[in-house]
Amino acid sequence: MKKILFISTRYPLPVLSGDKIRAIGILKFLSKKNKIDLVCLTNRDQIQTKHPKVCNSIKTFKIGLIKRCIYTLLYFLKGEPLQVGFYHSKEMKNYLDNVHSNYHTIIFHTLRSCQYIPKNFSGKKILEMTDLLSLRYQQTFKQLSKLNPGKYIYLLEKYLVQKYEKKNIKFFDKIIFVSKEDIKKTPIKFPKKKLLFIHNGSYINKKLFKFSKKNIKILFVGNIKYPPNKYACYDFTKDILPKLNNLYPTIKFHIVGEINFFDKLNLKKYKNVIIHGPIKNIDSVAKNNICAICNLSIATGFQNKIANYMSYGIPTISSLISFRGLDFKQNKEILIYKTRKELIKKIIELKKNENKANRLSYFSHKAIRNRYKWNKVLFKYSKIV
Repeated sequence: MKKILFISTRYPLPVLSGDKIRAIGILKFLSKKNKIDLVCLTNRDQIQTKHPKVCNSIKTFKIGLIKRCIYTLLYFLKGEPLQVGFYHSKEMKNYLDNVHSNYHTIIFHTLRSCQYIPKNFSGKKILEMTDLLSLRYQQTFKQLSKLNPGKYIYLLEKYLVQKYEKKNIKFFDKIIFVSKEDIKKTPIKFPKKKLLFIHNGSYINKKLFKFSKKNIKILFVGNIKYPPNKYACYDFTKDILPKLNNLYPTIKFHIVGEINFFDKLNLKKYKNVIIHGPIKNIDSVAKNNICAICNLSIATGFQNKIANYMSYGIPTISSLISFRGLDFKQNKEILIYKTRKELIKKIIELKKNENKANRLSYFSHKAIRNRYKWNKVLFKYSKIV
């Protein structure tokens, strides 16, 4: 049994976003045969003695907004990514410098955790890069209007992150991506022996989809505070849903996930948009759907929402950019679209065609059961720790 330290800049519970799904999956898998401890940041008080049993122990460090803003500015002046400063904790760094010698392996979850590499650590260092952050920021920059000040912040952060990516790869024994596409597109020359591809898994849920001409729901699940998800929801609400409602007035767009007050208020103004907010278990909204969508125009890495939909057997439609890097079979396990017209056409097809909807539901659920169980996809981890 090895002693492993898992460092994250976010408290991984409740599991309401892709990075948290990944973190909890790894912690649960490795804790079966190893002693794994989690050290992470939080922006609120966590009850230290009542953490859910996902690993051996959890140590949290609270950091407030004022400190975050100060460190963000300081790190920017040093020429480092804004997010590295935003997730910096002097207390956490000091703690890690004192305890690192107790562990055989340290896993650093996402790029911004690189700042916590302890000095003189002699064990294995694994970077859970997950996806290529600089690529995602480049996509976001291209999507935003020239009149949007955020466009230039993303451009700046893209260059700072790319520089940070290049700077830190030399410190790790293994660097893990969840998408082969990100590995292909990276401009950084990673040593091949360091690179490892381990895609995300999914929990196997009961198949809940049942075709009915009375089905009127289109489902979107994701953290709506995350810009690509937010843009996707607004795009569907403004440009796709009205066209569908011209043909089927009762079709409703159901949005599940963390959402800020302003966006919740704004999206609710649109006809046939239902905001559920964060739901731990989506069983209640996984029924009576025509389909579920992943209509992102900005996407890197592995789209957890796709696997989540399919784990319930919900027929799933994905944009081409969201699908890249996944190994699901087009037209058998998932439907892919390139244009908005194609998206509308495929939704209508699933609304009307019982055989197609049922076939997609059956094979998508089967794909998750056979190829995406966490124990299967994370098997490589047992060899590298």
